[in-house]
Amino acid sequence: MWLITPIGFFSVVQKPNDKGKDTLTVRARVRSDLEALRDKYIHTLGDIKESLTNDYRFRAIAPRADVASAIASMVIDLDYSNFKSEVAKRQGGQRETLYHDVWHVLYQLQTERYETTKPSTPSTAITKKPNGQWTIPNANAYGGVLISPDRKVLVREPKGHFGGYVWTWPKGTPDDGETPAQTALREVLEETGVRGRIVGVLPVAYRGSGESTSAFYLMVAEGESGKFKKSETVQIRWVSFAEAAELFKLNHHPEGRSRDRKILDDAYVLLNQISSK
Repeated sequence: MWLITPIGFFSVVQKPNDKGKDTLTVRARVRSDLEALRDKYIHTLGDIKESLTNDYRFRAIAPRADVASAIASMVIDLDYSNFKSEVAKRQGGQRETLYHDVWHVLYQLQTERYETTKPSTPSTAITKKPNGQWTIPNANAYGGVLISPDRKVLVREPKGHFGGYVWTWPKGTPDDGETPAQTALREVLEETGVRGRIVGVLPVAYRGSGESTSAFYLMVAEGESGKFKKSETVQIRWVSFAEAAELFKLNHHPEGRSRDRKILDDAYVLLNQISSK
């Protein structure tokens, strides 16, 4: 089993040599994780062995009962309300970012696109109508989640933090005669100065802090002019998925925070789905 904790990441297994000895093998990617586990929870953890060829570089043997006791102690010691924040405090921002990426991947387990008993099929979120147009949920406004070659996303600071949004996604309402795709591409360019190309569609229309709904395309950036409407946008910023999640926490309305975070999560899932094809 995997143990992802504030002091380290561990894989606990029963190897052939453990059978009959009532021991377990505890493996880690980082030596200091095992050292922290020994210092705080499993004082009987054996010598840490290193291998440059095994999947896990570091491993040690411990009595099964002591491993079980250590896990129970971790539960008893648990006193934090946010796991990733606790990891950042104890092990730094780089480890927190890695764990956040793991969270994003596992988020697929609760999406409607994940099926455990059927073979995977192309998602309707990345298919087009026969006429070549993208299918997107009906909404009052349309926007885009732009992705850079190094897998960063583009967020914007609206002027005056309009609607209570400190950082948010580019979007807007259609002009007369515009299709949703035309609206999204135009709004992205006007509000960020970045020209995008649509590669997918997020699965639902999202409700924010008001009654209106917004639907979003996944886009790749194809050019950046550096010019955007100063009447609408104060600044833009390319950030990692983890950094975007932190910026959205600054939004004043809980509904807006939740909406932009849900869009971020769905964009991450769709990006990985497309990248794996």
